[in-house]
Amino acid sequence: MLKNLQANICFIGINNLSLAFMDCLIKKGLQKEKIQMIDSQVSYDEKIQKQKQIILKKADIVILLLAPENLKGTLLPLKKWLANKVIVSMMAGIDIATLANLTGSKKVIRVISNPPVLTHSGTHVFITSEEMNQLDKDLIEMLYTATGKVFWALSETQADAIIALSGSGPAYFFYILDSMVKTGISLGLDKQFALELALQAASGAVEMVRKTNVPPVDLCGKVTLNNGITESALRMFYLGNVSDDIRLAMKAAYYRSKEITSEIIAEVR
Repeated sequence: MLKNLQANICFIGINNLSLAFMDCLIKKGLQKEKIQMIDSQVSYDEKIQKQKQIILKKADIVILLLAPENLKGTLLPLKKWLANKVIVSMMAGIDIATLANLTGSKKVIRVISNPPVLTHSGTHVFITSEEMNQLDKDLIEMLYTATGKVFWALSETQADAIIALSGSGPAYFFYILDSMVKTGISLGLDKQFALELALQAASGAVEMVRKTNVPPVDLCGKVTLNNGITESALRMFYLGNVSDDIRLAMKAAYYRSKEITSEIIAEVR
């Protein structure tokens, strides 16, 4: 898929996510020599800075995965060599305006990803600056499709809601799956058997929603019988206000995302 891609890519920030992403791109056909990496460690050594500049001169796309505390110290000395690049940020809490200011680039994309990208089955939501042209957007979408499904947000004002739903979303399902497995064990099932059944129930439910295109709330009614087994379970969810718990949990994530963004931007500026 990426075999004929001509763009050169530079990652600034070496961590599990960047390494997994790079490995996936290579497996999908991107030539190794098209990818370079720069350590995010802040350094004012002239020799190290010169090496970074040489790498950046060749890059068309620069992907940022920096810790907030290293952001300013790493990017500002390289601003001259970042200004004409497509900047892709995979960092939470850093808005487009701040990224544009630190890099000097008008072509900036924020990517909100979730943990399953590490197994090439994640979600990437793109938020872009107005200056990005369609060719650049198509190129970025092609790259990220290698590790998951991609979506485009309408506005950066949606960022915190996207993080609360998609970015943190897998953890909600991990929690539910863990509870189901533990209960299955308490009812006499083997741990691995309970896990496999829970995983299959989850994946089957997802496929049912996708293939039938029926809203989840309507499917609840279609798979239950009046006074039946499944209804007795769902009744406990209603009595326990589980829906309210989920709503409160997501709102907590939403407001915490806003707080972290404010904290990071204040620190960077």
